[in-house]
Amino acid sequence: MPPIDPNRAGLLVFLLIIMLLTPESASPSQRSAFQEFLKAQRHRRDVLLNATFEEGPVDLEGISNPVLPYELQSMASDLWESQQPTTSDGADSYSFYHNITGLVRGEWEISDLNVDPMELSHSSEYVLKTPRLNNVTGAVMWESSGDNRNITDREGIMTLDIGETRPGPVQMIEANLNIQDKQGKNGHDIPLRGIHFVDTGNIVMATTSRKFAGLYSLPFLTLTEERFNQSYTPFMTEINRTISELEAIYRRDINPAVSSSSSASESCEYIVYLQIHSSPLSPEEMSVVEDELRFPKGQPHEDIPKIEISSLVYSPNCGIVLESRLSVGDKIEQFWSQASHAALVAGCLTVIQIWLLIRQMNDTNTPSTVSKLSFWTIELMSLVDGYLCMGYLAAAVFMESTFLPFMTVAFLTFLLVSVFGMRYLILIYRIQRPENRRQQAAAAAQTAATTANNDGGLPLPATATPQTEQANMGSGATPDDDGRSDVSLIYSRFYFILLAFIFLTLNASTWPKVYRRAFQHFLFLSVNSYWVPQIYRNVMRGCRRAFKWEFVLGMSVIRLIPMLYLYLYENNIIFQEVEPVWAMIISCWVWLQICVLAAQEILGPRFFVPGNFLPPSYDYHPPLSIPDLESRAALGDDLPTISTDSQGGVVVMGPTDCAICMQPIELPSELFVQHDHNRSGAATSSSSASALLARRNYMVTPCRHIFHTQCLESWMRFKLQCPTCRNPLPPL
Repeated sequence: MPPIDPNRAGLLVFLLIIMLLTPESASPSQRSAFQEFLKAQRHRRDVLLNATFEEGPVDLEGISNPVLPYELQSMASDLWESQQPTTSDGADSYSFYHNITGLVRGEWEISDLNVDPMELSHSSEYVLKTPRLNNVTGAVMWESSGDNRNITDREGIMTLDIGETRPGPVQMIEANLNIQDKQGKNGHDIPLRGIHFVDTGNIVMATTSRKFAGLYSLPFLTLTEERFNQSYTPFMTEINRTISELEAIYRRDINPAVSSSSSASESCEYIVYLQIHSSPLSPEEMSVVEDELRFPKGQPHEDIPKIEISSLVYSPNCGIVLESRLSVGDKIEQFWSQASHAALVAGCLTVIQIWLLIRQMNDTNTPSTVSKLSFWTIELMSLVDGYLCMGYLAAAVFMESTFLPFMTVAFLTFLLVSVFGMRYLILIYRIQRPENRRQQAAAAAQTAATTANNDGGLPLPATATPQTEQANMGSGATPDDDGRSDVSLIYSRFYFILLAFIFLTLNASTWPKVYRRAFQHFLFLSVNSYWVPQIYRNVMRGCRRAFKWEFVLGMSVIRLIPMLYLYLYENNIIFQEVEPVWAMIISCWVWLQICVLAAQEILGPRFFVPGNFLPPSYDYHPPLSIPDLESRAALGDDLPTISTDSQGGVVVMGPTDCAICMQPIELPSELFVQHDHNRSGAATSSSSASALLARRNYMVTPCRHIFHTQCLESWMRFKLQCPTCRNPLPPL
């Protein structure tokens, strides 16, 4: 097949990009549906132009006259008039936030008031999809929902995300109300549009659909004629502006994504009344606080008060009445500030991790030191860092005000994972690949022996490939392998596991609260088990001191900080519930792993595992014995300083000097026992705790040369040969 012309390939890619970026033209049926939609909006606007507060709404879909039942109207009036004077002399002086853009959370409960549901009529057969229209006009006038939003629980958690843009005495606001039960099993997102009366802290909002003209009924939901007149002009200005933008969309022949909706007629519609609680600050102090939050100048001000809101939620067609006595939250500027500070701390922690990892990589730059490391310890750390990198990127994209700090920490985390972490993983894999191939060869040889025994001991055919060659070659390896397969294998496996990890956690976020919390606890325990693979490798290979202690302690503390922030800090940026018990459990689990690593270094890597369960490994710290004069004469005078008796024990024949530092090795007296042929005393002495600790001061090679532990370990970092006789040494 002839090669593809790169110029043609580039042109094809360019044309595809142009096709994807070009707005899709509306089909005749879509234009007809959109035209019907515009006609309905103009009709609703005309109804408002000729309406008065006394007459009430006329010819608006789903809106009756009166709009609210008498009991609901009384409850809404009491809510809006619930604020008390804040001054000491009892004067009617209130201080409210003029812009309440922020996020508040609180508990809700079903009201004792019984309200009969109403039948809502609708006339249009089409509805606009919310996301597409919101991106174009900035205000959704007609929405559909696949969720029927029917609340059947008695109590739960309410989250209200409020946003407003244009300042003024009466402001148009947009909000999203999320209602969940206590267990988090049932959740409903309710988009709302409403009116905010700045001077009194009153807010009324409603949903809007083809069967319920909630947005157009807002002036009639203001309870009094004074508020109706106050809100009429700014409300009509906003409606005219939005309809003009929709008409511009229609003239440009852009596809507005019109679709039929069968679930809209079954969805619960809502009317929401909110009352902002008065602040303890004076109006002048509150004005200074808001100005400093919106346009920071470093001006001194009082402590920023929380947003406190009481709520009344009513569904006319489902007969649902909810009450929330108090919902508390922060201004959006405070949330952005907290998020930026969290990103700054995360960036500093990431820089420290990079520094620790570089020092660890410089410390383990020889095959003998790399062979002691656990591949899966670094792999697990890199997976967690990769997941955090994706989270930081998502935060940078979806929170525009914190784009720079989160993008910075995402870049640093990307360096940590893709540059340093992956480089370290590839190095460990390449160094340890011969070890894995030897294990494969041993397994293949055992399988071949078992097969031969089952076949009656017959030899393999002459044309069969020897098993040893296949095992030594390894899976998929070739004699002229240049290492590219290692890189592709590591990267493909790493990113596959990372993507699976991300999809699993995203899916778990939709589970009921009980299962979601159980999965979260299990996930935190799992990702904080990164020292377990290293403990296992120390046991299987009989090695210790694989990582520097500054790396072990530094990484452990740094990786515990995000978990402690989520589990112990109530105002964390992802609204994680405070759980000090699980914070203590996970912290103790990490420190238990560190204690085991320390015990392996002091007492030996296999001190807590019975010998019957372990593969053979050479012990560089054997018990020593010193013979008496009779035994020395029997052994002969021509033996070296360190010798071996008939039963394999290590015998010290005379003074010992380290061939590396040329200094004498001072052996503690408690190490020595009188040498006899049954060596029962040596066995007893060597098992004591003091003897185990004292034996760490020296190392004896298989060729029976003794050295200081520190000297030989430093030597073996560069060469696995005996400094005296150059015989090969087993790795630590």
